[in-house]
This record gives sequence, C-alpha cells and structure tokens, in this order.
Amino acid sequence: MGLEIGTNPMDMDVIAARLAAEFAADLTDVRVQEPDTVVARCARAALKDVARRLKAHAEIGYETLNFVAGVDKVGHLESVYHVYSWKTNTYLELHVEVPKAKAEVDTVCDVWPAADWHERESWDMVGIRYLGHPDLRRILLKDDFVGHPLRKDYVDSAENHPHA
Repeated sequence: MGLEIGTNPMDMDVIAARLAAEFAADLTDVRVQEPDTVVARCARAALKDVARRLKAHAEIGYETLNFVAGVDKVGHLESVYHVYSWKTNTYLELHVEVPKAKAEVDTVCDVWPAADWHERESWDMVGIRYLGHPDLRRILLKDDFVGHPLRKDYVDSAENHPHA
C-alpha cells in the first residue's frame, strides 16, 4: 500500500539534516520551522545550481515553486523562494541575500517555470533584477513608473501621478 495523500514519509528533522549535509557547501542556517517547513539560506552565486539539485533530489525533490517574494531588510534585499515537495509533503523556504547596490540574482524560471511572474513582481515592487529572465518587465505598475515602491527607502515622485 502506498502513502496516503498528505502524509510525510520522513521526519522534518531528518529532512533538514539531509539538506544541511548534502548541500553543506551551499545552504546555511538550515532549520525546521514547524510543522512542515524547512528554512535555509543560500548564497546568491549558488542559487541556480542549488535550485536544480533541489528539484532533482531523488527522495526529497522540491519540484514545485509556489512563489517568490522580494523583501527589503533595510541593509540588504532578499529573494525568498517557497518551494514544495510532493514526495515528502513539505515546504522549503529558501532565502537569498541580494545587495541593494547590485540588486541582481539569477532567474530560476528555467528550473521552476512558475517563477516567471513572481520574479517580475519582485522586480517591479522591490527592484531585484533576475538575470536571464525571459521577459523581465513591470507586471503591476505602469511601464514608466519610477522606482520600486516596496523598498523602504522609496520616495514617491510627482511624475508617477501625472493626473493628480
């Protein structure tokens, strides 16, 4: 008899320990966030390789990207990836630090196609440029909008409101 839908065949601590061991060079601060999520940090330069390896992992396999969020942490930006494993019915929250001065990180659209619009939203609202993205342009704001309004240092401009 196979697994029942919604069950996890692996203990969360085991999943976190396996990820910490198998990705030791690339993932840091790997920890369990109850009840079904592992949180980890990944270096910006390693993101693409880590994403491919996470998706292809034979036993844990984070096959599905649920969303990407751009976050302004004042001193730096973060691109946060929320991915799901059908094999273990668990989530991974992957944090990638992005410097404000060079707000760029590789796209993961070619790994998880669902990243397409999420990366566009992160670019539009926070200003993280996703290198290699097939169509990185504004998705929520008008094309000539100046700035990225979810940045903590954002100051609105009169040119963004020509009819005011």
